[in-house]
Formats: sequence, C-alpha cells, structure tokens
Amino acid sequence: MVKDKTYATINILGLTIGLAACMLVFTVVIDELSYDKFWSRSDDLYTAYEDRKMGDGLYQKHPHTTARLGKALKDNFPEVEQFSEISAREQRFRIGPENPDGILARVLEADTNALAMFDFESVDGRLPTFVSGQKNLLITESFRDRHFNGQDPTGQIIDDVPSWSDEKESFLITGVIKDIPQNTHLRADAIALTKPTSTQLSKDGVWGGQKVYYLLKPGTDVQAFTQKMNDWVQQYIDNPKQKEKIFGLQPLTEIYLNSDHDSNIAVKGNRNTIYILTGVGALLLLIACINFVNLSTARAMKRLKETGVRKILGAQRGQLAGQFLTESLLFFLVSTLLAIGLYALGLPVVESFIGHPLVHSLLASPGIFGATLLLIFFISIITGAYPAWLLSGFNPSNTLRGRLFQGTIVSAGSLRKALVVIQFAIAVVVLIALLVVTNQVNYLANKPIGYNKENLLHISMRNWDNKGETFKTELKKLPGIEAVSFAGWNPANGNATITLQQLDHPFKDGEKIDIQFLVADFDFAETIGLELQSGRYLDAAFGADVYDVWAPIKKNMDRAETSTYMNSRSSIITATTAKMFGVQETGALIPKIGFPPVGIVKDFHRESLHHALGPLFIVGRDSSEHSLQMFIRTTPGMERQAQESLVTLYRDFYPDRLLGAEWVTDILDRQYEAEQKQQTLFSFFSGLMLFLSTMGVFGLVVHAAQQRVKEIGIRKVLGASVAGIVRLLSTDFVKLVLIAVVVGSPIAWWAMNKWLEDFAYRIEIQWWMFAAAGLVAVVIALLTVSWQAVRTALANPVDSLRDE
Repeated sequence: MVKDKTYATINILGLTIGLAACMLVFTVVIDELSYDKFWSRSDDLYTAYEDRKMGDGLYQKHPHTTARLGKALKDNFPEVEQFSEISAREQRFRIGPENPDGILARVLEADTNALAMFDFESVDGRLPTFVSGQKNLLITESFRDRHFNGQDPTGQIIDDVPSWSDEKESFLITGVIKDIPQNTHLRADAIALTKPTSTQLSKDGVWGGQKVYYLLKPGTDVQAFTQKMNDWVQQYIDNPKQKEKIFGLQPLTEIYLNSDHDSNIAVKGNRNTIYILTGVGALLLLIACINFVNLSTARAMKRLKETGVRKILGAQRGQLAGQFLTESLLFFLVSTLLAIGLYALGLPVVESFIGHPLVHSLLASPGIFGATLLLIFFISIITGAYPAWLLSGFNPSNTLRGRLFQGTIVSAGSLRKALVVIQFAIAVVVLIALLVVTNQVNYLANKPIGYNKENLLHISMRNWDNKGETFKTELKKLPGIEAVSFAGWNPANGNATITLQQLDHPFKDGEKIDIQFLVADFDFAETIGLELQSGRYLDAAFGADVYDVWAPIKKNMDRAETSTYMNSRSSIITATTAKMFGVQETGALIPKIGFPPVGIVKDFHRESLHHALGPLFIVGRDSSEHSLQMFIRTTPGMERQAQESLVTLYRDFYPDRLLGAEWVTDILDRQYEAEQKQQTLFSFFSGLMLFLSTMGVFGLVVHAAQQRVKEIGIRKVLGASVAGIVRLLSTDFVKLVLIAVVVGSPIAWWAMNKWLEDFAYRIEIQWWMFAAAGLVAVVIALLTVSWQAVRTALANPVDSLRDE
C-alpha cells in the first residue's frame, strides 16, 4: 500500500464506495421485503377481495368486501378464527390552542376484533377494554411524546377538525400503545376503535364494504377454504344476478407489494423498484470487484521478479497464493471499515429520501450485520482468488525474463479487457435507463391531459349544508376568481361520482364493462377547460340535462320507472367513449346503458397516465345539496390573492371546518413521485458507476504506461510526437468502451421496454438515447486515458530508458 499509493487508493476507494452503496441499497431492499412479516400470526392473516367477471375468462379485482360476510364465515366455518374491518385515513386532531388547524395523524379505523388479530402492545402491558358510547382512541408512544409534553393522555377527550361538516367527532383516549413498526401497510399514529358488526348478511347479494381482514387457523389449506367459501356464497345468495360473485384471499405479507387493484392503500411498494435496486446494488459491487481484479492482475507486472526469486528460493505455490490472498483480504478489511462509516453517514440521507425510517438497517440488526460481514468475506475470497492464483502460478524462468502467460489459453490481458467491457457495458445500460426514465417523467409532466390544470384549485368532498350555491355565488364575486364548479371527481385518485360495474357491453355479447359517471354542475366544462368536439355542453335550460341522483328515492319510483328516468337523462361523453360505443352522432340512446350523449368532448385524463382512458359519462345537476367537491379557476398572476380571499370567505361560511384546498398541479405531481425518485436514483447510480469504471480504467492506464515506459522512451528518442504516443495508449481503451456500448445497448433496450409496460401512455425509445449514452462513456474514458497518457508522453525519455 505504501509502495504503490495510486494502486492502493484506487482499490480502497473503489471497494469502499461499492460496498457502502451496496449495503445501503440492500438495506432498502430487505426493508421492502419485510413488510407485515413481523406480526406473530402473519402467515395466517389475509384480506378478502372480489373477482368480478368482465368477460370470457377476464376478471377484475376489487378490494372491498363486507364485514357481514366475515361474520357469516366465522359463524359457519371453523377455519375462520376472527375477522376485522380496517381502513386507514388521515385525520386532524385539535390538541392545544397553538394548532388551530389541528395535528395531522394517520389513523386506522378498526373494530375491536383487530386487537386479537394483530400484535398491538400497550405500554403498560395490557390493552384497555372498550368504553361503550364513546369513540375510543389508542395513540402510539411517539404521538404521545410529540403532542402531550410528557403527560399521560389516557382519559382525555380530543376533538377532530372536521372538513365534512360542522359536527366534530370526539375521541376518548383509552390507552397508549407501542409504536407500530414502519414496515407495514397499516402504518399509523393512532387506532380509532369501534364495535364489530352484528348485522346479518343479506341474501340479495347487493353488498357494499370496506377492507376486511381474516385470521385463519394455523395449517388451513387456503385454496380449499376459498373454494368452500365461494360454494357457500353462491348457495346463500338468492338473487340470480349476483350469484357470479367470486371471492379470493390475499396473504397479508403480499399486500404491500401487490395492491395495484386497491387505490385506497396509501402505503404500498412496487416489485419493479425492488428488482431495479437489487440489480443496481449488485452491479455496483460487481464493478468495484472488477476494478480490484483488473488492477491486481495489472500490478502483477511489477512483481514479476519478486515472484520469480521467491519461487527459486523454494516458495510453494500455495504459500504465494496465501500471501497474495491475505493482501486482498487486507484491502477488503480496510474498505469494509470505511464502508461501514460511509453507510452510517448515508443512512439518514436514504431514510429522508424514501420518507420513513428503515426498520432493518445493518447497524440496528446484529443478525443482518453479521450476515453482511460474512457475505463480504466470501466476496473478498472469490475476488482475491483469481489474482492470487495468477500471481503464484508464473514460471520462475519466464518471470525473471519478463515473460508471462506462456502456454495459457486465455491471457490475463484478455481477461482484463473483457472485464473493462463488462463494467462499461453496465454503466452504459444505466445511462440509457437514466435517459429513458428522464424522458418518460418529462412526458408525464408535460403531456396534455385534456383540461387546463394550471391556476386550478380543488377542495375535497364535503357536506355543503345547503349553503354551497350561495358560497359559490359569493366566491365568483371575489377578485382573481374566474369560474367555480361543483363536481364529483377527485383528481388525486381519479375516482368519479358513480361507478356502474359489470354492465353488459352494448356491442360485445357476453362481455362486461365498468362505466364511470361524473356528476357535475353546469359550469364544470368551463371551469376545468374541456374542449367540445361536437354537439353541445350540458345546460340547465334543458330539462333532460338535469340529473338528480336521489330522484328515484324522492319520488318512490319502482325499478322500471327508475330505469326510464336514468335512460332519459342527457350526458356528454369523451372521444374515447364515443369510439368504444360507436357513437357517430349526438342525441341517440346507447343500447343497454342509456344516458343519450348530447355532446362529445376531447379526451381528458381523470386519473394518472398509468391508466388507459375508459368509458366516462358526464351528467349535470343544478344543486350542491349533497356532498360534492369544488374546482376553482383563478386568474393568472392573482393566485395568492384568490387563495387568501377563498380562505376568508370559507371561514365566514364554515368557521369550524378545515378548508383543505390544493392546487391541481400539486395533486398531479404527487401521482408521479415514484418515477421522479427513480429518476433521481438513476442519476446518482449512473454517476457512481461511471466514476468507478473511470477509476478502474485510470489504474489500468497507469500500469499500462509503466509497463511500456521503455517503449515510449525509445519512440520519443526516434521522434514520436506527444499526440502519437497519446493515441497509442488511448486507442485500445476507446475500442473497449465502443464494444461495451454495443454489448450494453440491446440489454438496456429490453429492460427499459419492460419498465415502460407499466404505463398506458409512454414514450418510444429513440436511437439518440443509445448514441448519447455511448458518447458520454467514450468521452469520459477518453479524458481519463488521455490525461495519464499525456503525462507519460511528456516524461523525459532519459529517465524512461534508465534501468534499475
């Protein structure tokens, strides 16, 4: 290490960075794979979902079932130990006068059965009994410590800050539980407890529901039980139209990574992210190990005479191999110690980046830490074995004459070249991935979505208490407010007012289809900026344009009258809907669906671009009597003034409620946070891989120059120019990088096409992405090689030709 500081620095720095980055990446991967596995009965816990038949062999998962089904199953099947209806939400609690808008908390709403299914631990050793007649609240230790200043909050009553209505909810704090580990999709600061349902399951099969969890007896054959459950359900239902209900059970431990069908789960992961991180971590370590092998074999040239003399003096190959392997282990030992320090510094940065603490960090888990050290030891043995075998195997007569690899099939020089190609091919793959991800993220951010998202505010669903129209009228008078509309649409998750599921497709016999109905007032199109293609907008002046959701109930209509009423209501549809249902002109009734369209608007994306456009009908209503959301169009340049005026007016109308207005642009940006984080990761890792690859090439160039020092000296004496010598030393390395570009490009093309399959709307991978990545790799390699080559070419040839 002292004698060859360049070699030692490159090896130790490369291994340190590779090991630290790999440890950080795999900490995240281990944490992602550990979700919900810490519960003592995790193997016996499941959640139920409904498979809805959409056509021949086509089923669609729906995450909600009913707790009444859980009660029926528990009463009829010994396999079911317990069930619980659990949902997660964010809620604000008013704790102290210093927080008028309340304290935001993640709350699990669950019935008391959940306490017997999950390991919620009380800080005093026992969970409290349920207090009837009062909403019970269990809060976590950290929530207590943050907001109750060391006091015991048990027995206190706290109120929430309502947004739905003026009626605040009061909660009795009945106990404090230990913090729920972060590696669960049931992550929460508090649990709001209710009594379990006692309602019997209806036989008509028309069931609503929430997320219901089941605890099965150990050893239950889940597949057989699922079949028994479905057979029982079909016999129990007496409504022929509902007999096709099919239910399934999803293991608790799979929910976090397999919940694409459930938009209500806030804490969810992505298997593709795990695959990407695993691959990146392994490749970083591989590049660091390649550098070590390459530099070790290149350094063999400087130790030829040492090895030859040792052999002549009686050293056995095993002794020499042991010496060189010990040297390799020493490099890994120093690098591991430095990597642990770098890991400790980087862990808080990673936790901040992903947004929550990592439960299974190396420093907090002795078992994982020990396994990591053991793995590093094996990697060091494998990595050091080849250089040790190579250095100890030279023929002493050849080494003393400066000749190597006599009679070998593949020389160490050829292996070094192959390894340089591999590491630069990896760097090229990641560079191309970075370009694809960046362009896809930019595409998502800039693709026209069919309405004007700028200067548009959104207020979430609430009860307007029959003051909504007056509030809207007063709001439109304020400076900076251009248009206001009530609508039953949430841009955060794409949910429309009504989803009619499993309707018969108008033109495809035997196929079912889900249709979204968006109920809005008659200012909706103007407020969000929809563009009319044909026909007209909905207008309250036309009686058929007014749709009242509650009309059938108010007028006590029978089923036939209700159907006639709905079929006669006008709608506007999107261009995609018109194409799907073959609508050529407006005004005609769509078979099996009704709601004759009077206008067709250009497509607009009511949910993120991960999802393809589906059939959407917009129907009009002239009242905000019932709960709807609000959209507000502000004047460009007056956004702040408009927002301040909105807050003031809202407090005048609803003094005890939380406003919760958000810009639609902020809501849409959150839909692509995962892709933006992937872009950041690829930027960081591509830079890191290029840096490690460049370090390896730099070390090889240094040793190549030392090996050819006399040749270069003779060339200079004979009149070779500096440019000629630089070209001589650079050409071979540039060729290797070009080969790496050719090798890496098809791999990158395949991998990124697979990644893009998750998007309904995506970019096409362009040729220039491969060219740009290749150019960056070549330029960086060329600059690295040239810098050392110029130094060598400028050296005094007299010094180069002096021997010993």
